[in-house]
Amino acid sequence: MQKTLFIKLTVIASLCVLFAIGLTMFSSVITERQYYAESVVREIADQHVNPQEIITPFIAIPVTTTPECTSAANKANKCAPPFTTIDTVFAAQSLATQNLDVSTDTYQRGIYHATSYNGDISFKQSYKPQTAIESIETADVQTDMPDTTAVRDTIATAKQTITHWEQAKLIIPVSDLRGVPTLPTVTIDKQTLKATYPSVSVLNGLSYVEVALPQNTVTQLKANATALPHTANSNINANQAIDITIDLPLVGISNLNTVPTGSNFELSMQSNWHAPNFIGKALPNTKDFSAEGFTANWQNQYLTVANNQYLSQCLNTANNSCTVDSRARLDSGNPADYEAAAVVVQEAAGSTNHGNLNSVRLNSFGVSFAEPNDVYLQTERTMKYALLLILISFGTFFLFEVIKSSRIHPIQYLLVGCALLTFYVLLLPLAEQIAFWQAYAIAGSSCVGLIGWYTYYVLGGVKRAVIFTAILAGLYAAFYGILTTEDLNLLLGAVFCFILLACVMVMTRKIDWYKIA
Repeated sequence: MQKTLFIKLTVIASLCVLFAIGLTMFSSVITERQYYAESVVREIADQHVNPQEIITPFIAIPVTTTPECTSAANKANKCAPPFTTIDTVFAAQSLATQNLDVSTDTYQRGIYHATSYNGDISFKQSYKPQTAIESIETADVQTDMPDTTAVRDTIATAKQTITHWEQAKLIIPVSDLRGVPTLPTVTIDKQTLKATYPSVSVLNGLSYVEVALPQNTVTQLKANATALPHTANSNINANQAIDITIDLPLVGISNLNTVPTGSNFELSMQSNWHAPNFIGKALPNTKDFSAEGFTANWQNQYLTVANNQYLSQCLNTANNSCTVDSRARLDSGNPADYEAAAVVVQEAAGSTNHGNLNSVRLNSFGVSFAEPNDVYLQTERTMKYALLLILISFGTFFLFEVIKSSRIHPIQYLLVGCALLTFYVLLLPLAEQIAFWQAYAIAGSSCVGLIGWYTYYVLGGVKRAVIFTAILAGLYAAFYGILTTEDLNLLLGAVFCFILLACVMVMTRKIDWYKIA
């Protein structure tokens, strides 16, 4: 008798191992489907529009520097050639407002889709005199000359610089200009202008649109930078700020990052999306969620100042030799990105040497519009309880054998286990087509119904079949409840396992296992 019990337990354990191998194989199917869905999103990004990263607009002024030679005799063949740099003027105050309509219906490939956003972004900026003076002075100090040994031996400290004020432009960097359906409208001191694409890009690595500053604005900017009390034009006051408003329509997918620059930067975002994932180097200072979506506000002075320093130093390298890496990535959770951003913060704060800058990655923050119900993640989490479900089902069958003296063949154990595995085979394809809770309900009801009907014949009675069906249905309901409580799922799962074990121990406390027939 004991030998028969041992054989039965061995068969049950072997079946559990077999089903565990099957679950592992099915996990590879989930990974494959998830990878294919991500590849579709990448394909949509390549063909239509990428995630967007926006750098707060700033004013760029070309500067030509001509080094002077130490000796007139060597001037003919050893003088350093003239080189160009870009002086930057950042806004003293910037208020960015982003109103985004997020949808999953815009870009689709069969059952797969990319989460896209379409909205209006506005910047209200003020360029004050003191800010313009500090920007120009900082740029002059940090200007780098061509790094060649022959030139360094023949260049004196003196140099001639020409600031091309007439070529000053407002720069509006957008990482993927395909997502700008119409060129932005810019209002400068109540004068409405239309942005244009640059004929020749003077900023290495940046994709942007630009606005040529009006003559009166250039005169005002020059007066601010040179700190003149008045100019030949009596209407120009060196103490007057330059007010700029930018209305930028924008389209993108997956996530939107914003790079803050200037002295005082504030970002306000409103969207109809209910499941935002805040990303980047700073979380919002305030956020609010409602039935209509969410609102969030950012303000981080440290990152803003760091971006100012690093961006101005990069643009002031000779002959546009430094690249500004401004791209939003689909995988915003990559630890390498955060590590690189941390290095940028340290360097921009002055902890490392900026003598030779090749490329920069600025600090940004924003939102990733993640799917609120990732069917692959939820299916994978559901499968973590699969082996427990099979063990409980087999254990219930075994208790019926022990307590009620039922005779259940190993083939019947095998068929019930296969029916339990069919639940996961049904769940994933259904969840790709409909809501996850609906897929879970359909797959669970189908399997519970099939197994309940089968146990009527296996256990030999309606009452026993109803008891087993109720236990199985309760397990599915309990597991779904655990899955939907993301913050407490581990705790609830542990408590649930403890309760199940306690129930089994209570039910079998009076069984004399040595006398089982």
